[in-house]
Amino acid sequence: MRQHSRLSFRHISRIQVTNRLNGEPMGYVADLSLGGLRLVARQPLAVGGCYDMVLHVPEHGERVREVPVVVICQWSRKDSRRDSFEMGFALDRPAPGFTTLVAQLLPKRR
Repeated sequence: MRQHSRLSFRHISRIQVTNRLNGEPMGYVADLSLGGLRLVARQPLAVGGCYDMVLHVPEHGERVREVPVVVICQWSRKDSRRDSFEMGFALDRPAPGFTTLVAQLLPKRR
């Protein structure tokens, strides 16, 4: 059972992800929660690997907010519908920017 609510993204509002160390593209966010995110990419990443990422979040107009996170890959699988891989990541360290982003995007509970 999931521990956190998830927010899924459609093609129009993709959050691009790059490697924080070298700026190389890594893929895009398929969904996220307070506990982590699911990444869609052309190449798989190592399960158990620790990754420094930057999420490029589209905002109003042409602005993009950059949210750095350090995550650990929990699982990886080939997407049978597309020529890509899906990977699940858990936050390795508290990331206030990430927590704020998720809180802003998830619907408010009453």
